Amino acid sequence: MIKLEITVQPKTEKYLEFSQSLEFIRGSLQQLCMSLSVTEENGTFSIIATMASAEQLSEILRSTALGILSGAIRILAEKSEVTIHGVGHKRKGSDLREIRLNYLKKEKSPVKQ
Repeated sequence: MIKLEITVQPKTEKYLEFSQSLEFIRGSLQQLCMSLSVTEENGTFSIIATMASAEQLSEILRSTALGILSGAIRILAEKSEVTIHGVGHKRKGSDLREIRLNYLKKEKSPVKQ
């Protein structure tokens, strides 16, 4: 099993917009993984998605729903943290965007033999 954890602290004035964005994509994300948990505590959202395989992780990283979440984080978040399979990254802004872009670049580049 592979776990994708995203913790987001929206800017105070952007809390409602972030919450609405997350609610908009929640169903789509839920269809892409084995389980999805979205919680909010003290103004910080935790999104935990569990996938059965690397292929399922690939699918969610390529998804429009995660693209929308990435954009919402970039525009509306004060800070965020992304952890994939126990490896985390802390940075202001959307490192989720970087992860997605790097992953998509790897996927498009030809495999060297």
